[in-house]
Amino acid sequence: METRADGADENLPGLTPLLYAATARLDAHFAACASAVGLTASQANAVYELAEPAGMRELGRRMCCEPPNVTFVVDRLEERGLVRRGPLPGDRRAKQVELTAEGRTLRADLLERLAVDPPLRGLGDADRRMLRTLLVRVLAEPDPLLAAAAVRETK
Repeated sequence: METRADGADENLPGLTPLLYAATARLDAHFAACASAVGLTASQANAVYELAEPAGMRELGRRMCCEPPNVTFVVDRLEERGLVRRGPLPGDRRAKQVELTAEGRTLRADLLERLAVDPPLRGLGDADRRMLRTLLVRVLAEPDPLLAAAAVRETK
């Protein structure tokens, strides 16, 4: 890392737009795959994150989504018979969401589509593993902005 005397990373200005561009490609690929299985990107995100049943709050955290939006998305998925809600074990006031058999089938189809012509196809196996390792390291560091937002939510 090339750090200036004031602590700023000199590589960051060039890296940020590249990360945004890569994210835009991943988002476009995800949205196209979602559309191919008849879902919006938000609905597909919920289906993707429901490999295991989850409480509504946990699902929202995984989706990076506010509670009212999670409720809206889950309502649409429930209307289509893709998910069902029930009581969250250990907290009768909260709801747990899980995929139905039809939802699991649709999730498998979504995952297959996501693997075809992925945005990272230009990277070999070793490069994808390295990218994953680097991203895990980046995301393992606490984010002070997210921590501050979580504190505001609890007040």
